[in-house]
This record gives sequence, structure tokens and C-alpha cells, in this order.
Amino acid sequence: MRDRHGSTDTTIPAAWRGVLGEGLAVTLVLALAPSRRAPTLAESGIRLLDAIAMLEDGRRGGRDETPSLELQRLEAKVDLLMQLLSTWMQEQLPAPVSATLSAEGVVLPAALLETTDDRLEFYPSAAFAQPLVLGLEAVCELDGVMGARWCFSDDGLREALGRWVFRMHRRAVARARR
Repeated sequence: MRDRHGSTDTTIPAAWRGVLGEGLAVTLVLALAPSRRAPTLAESGIRLLDAIAMLEDGRRGGRDETPSLELQRLEAKVDLLMQLLSTWMQEQLPAPVSATLSAEGVVLPAALLETTDDRLEFYPSAAFAQPLVLGLEAVCELDGVMGARWCFSDDGLREALGRWVFRMHRRAVARARR
């Protein structure tokens, strides 16, 4: 399956450090849009991001042995089912846009958000069409770009999002080296 996360390595303007924080930020092309859905519960968001990491990275909990033929067949069937479901869901996803995300906030084109929007849904995986809906603190605009800090009820979700940002950054670096 094609990776929709066309990451680019860009320098984050100092003006947006108040929104993105001092940690790692990555610029991606991904499906995101303002949302009227309830914010994702912290535990559900953590499970979603952990499941995506497992699906995309293929981690098996530290096991190095080759899985049995039966397990390989089962995994192939689940992969096919996921691909079919994702293909069907693609029609329902918002259009992909370029945005810069960190564990602290998001910066994206001004046309996408209104200053009154208080939630954003984004799809952290092309292979798993499930949105992560996060609350937004005050949305601000600067030179045709909007930014907002995430509003978390739990630091565990912030940490899981930080791990996801790190994985996306690592992929961008790997692509740049090719």
C-alpha cells in the first residue's frame, strides 16, 4: 500500500514554536479536517496509535522467530481485509493537506480551520482509516497559516502522539537518505 505520509524536512519558523513546542515536529501530507465528533478518549487514542505502530512497523513484541505457516496465512487474510476496508474508507476521508504536527500542536493552511474550531480529526495511517480526534486550544493565524495547541485530558495520549511524530520523522529521514 502506498504511504500517504509524504514527509518533508522543513525548519519550523520561530513564530510557531509557541504552538508546536520545543520538541520534535514533522511536516506531513495527511487527511485532516475540523471535526464535530467528540475528542478521542485518551485510552482509545493510545491504543489506536500503538496499533498503527504495530501494523506499519510489523513489530512482534520482540520475537525473532518466523511465525508458523498458519499464522502467516491468517496475517495475510487480515492484511487483505484491512486493505479492502481502507480502500472503501478512502472515499470518506478528508482531502490530504500538508500540516506540521508535534506532540504539542499543529500548524496547517488557514483555509482548513476557522478560529472558532475546537477539534481536529486526523488520520495517522493510510492503512487504518480511523481518525484521532483531538481538542484544540486557542486557534491563531499568522501569514495565511493557522496553528493550535492540542488540548489533552491525559499525558499518556500526548506521549503516544510524540512517539508517532518520532516514527514519522524517522521515516522522513530514511526517505531523504535514499
